[in-house]
Amino acid sequence: MRIPARRTAGFSVVEILVVLGIVIGVISTVIVGLNVAAGRARTANTEFLMNSMTSAISRFRSETGYLPLSLGDPGLLGGSGTPRGPINGPPTLGWARDGLGFGPLPVGNDGSPAYGAWGPQGRQRLQLVGSATALPEFLLGLGDRSQDGYGVIKPGGVLPTDAASVNTPGYREQPTLGIRDPGRDGLWGAYVSPRQGSPGNGLFASRNLATPNAAGNTEKVNPFLKGKSLGPYLEVKSDAEVGALLGFAADGTPQVAKPGEVNDFDAYPKVFLDYFGNPIMYYRRGWVNGDPRTIDQSWSLADIVALRPARFGSGEDFDAMPDTAGDTSASRAARAAEFALLSIGPDRRWNPQVRADAEGFNEDNLVRFGP
Repeated sequence: MRIPARRTAGFSVVEILVVLGIVIGVISTVIVGLNVAAGRARTANTEFLMNSMTSAISRFRSETGYLPLSLGDPGLLGGSGTPRGPINGPPTLGWARDGLGFGPLPVGNDGSPAYGAWGPQGRQRLQLVGSATALPEFLLGLGDRSQDGYGVIKPGGVLPTDAASVNTPGYREQPTLGIRDPGRDGLWGAYVSPRQGSPGNGLFASRNLATPNAAGNTEKVNPFLKGKSLGPYLEVKSDAEVGALLGFAADGTPQVAKPGEVNDFDAYPKVFLDYFGNPIMYYRRGWVNGDPRTIDQSWSLADIVALRPARFGSGEDFDAMPDTAGDTSASRAARAAEFALLSIGPDRRWNPQVRADAEGFNEDNLVRFGP
């Protein structure tokens, strides 16, 4: 007796396409969810880092009596907005680490800021007083004795081994992280007692610091620096938290690189990076007469457009300096604060001249105000 062969049932083309569509949809949903979770984790880590930096700034202030000064390239504030430092290639020592003194600005008879007297150029220049290099300088002290008065001088980047160098105080200051007390002007004498023959007040080359001789191992330190060593005030958890400043975009945005992304990484000034790869900017109230303990009352952090929120709750805003679109809305928290930290957020974009633009560049900015 013959048994008929059974016919094997299969999937039709339509059924296969439907199944593939479902699988692709599930995978897409999972990928989107993972990206959202990763973004939230980076945001949380950035906020934690900014909180740690805020605490470190407070510890620095408790020891010195003042906030870290703003450092950068004064060429950005010189009216033309043209940085002096090189954009391509390793910069010269001290580039983008000069003092960014700004002010005082015109005020009215009642002592309030006279925004109209500043002019458009003055208002735009004020937006560039944020510093990317100040906090690594003062909170960590990544340089040697020729840069912050603490640590050993390494000619050519190599630790010396000769007996004359090994027996110097600087050589014994290991590890080199930390700074010598910046003194009463907050910048190792660059404001109140600039080095003889220096190019100008507040500049890196005007600091009274250890200077290597022809042999590269001298210990000539100005008596001004015979103070105690300070810091470091912050523990860096990962190499990804410190980057190199390569230059500035036309709007003043710092251009940075992570370790391994550029040759001669150590030759560049350093910045703190958030977990999206952006430089964390530091803003502080202005100071007058080279005394960092003073506060310039002619402007406040409320006048810094990038620190303004995209939206306000009822009664949270007041009128401050208008941005380039004429928007005067600013936060009361910014007016009361003496310093602030800024991350331009997950989208890695900002507009330092307009609070709220059509593209929403500033909507995800992360801001932390200090006391």
